[in-house]
Amino acid sequence: MKKKYVKFAFNSDGVLRWQLWLEGSTPVQREQEAALVLLGLPGFLPARFRMDAQQVAQLDSMDAALLQLWATQIAYAIRLGTPIALDKPERGGGAGLRNTKFIVAASRAASNQLMPESPAERDGGDYLCFTVVY
Repeated sequence: MKKKYVKFAFNSDGVLRWQLWLEGSTPVQREQEAALVLLGLPGFLPARFRMDAQQVAQLDSMDAALLQLWATQIAYAIRLGTPIALDKPERGGGAGLRNTKFIVAASRAASNQLMPESPAERDGGDYLCFTVVY
């Protein structure tokens, strides 16, 4: 029997709600969530978030090594209670609409400064943020 997961919207608000849900979980539940992430984002994301067929197809087409790196970062952030954000602006219709997406991952942890001068660093906080650029 397939396990049912609580699902959130796959947008900025949904990721925030997932974070709030994680904050209310026990350390054992957070460890289980981190372990689920480490099994792979192509399995985790559709299990935890409501994704349409196009989003799943894009996820399946992404570089496996990059997805594993992101899974490791996300699992680490879950274990430490580090905020995770998805900055995914909604696309409006229009003649200049492009079909390509570019995802930028930025993080800061106590032992890692990948993006100095970021707003979170100036505030002294750790973070993991994925930004979608169209």
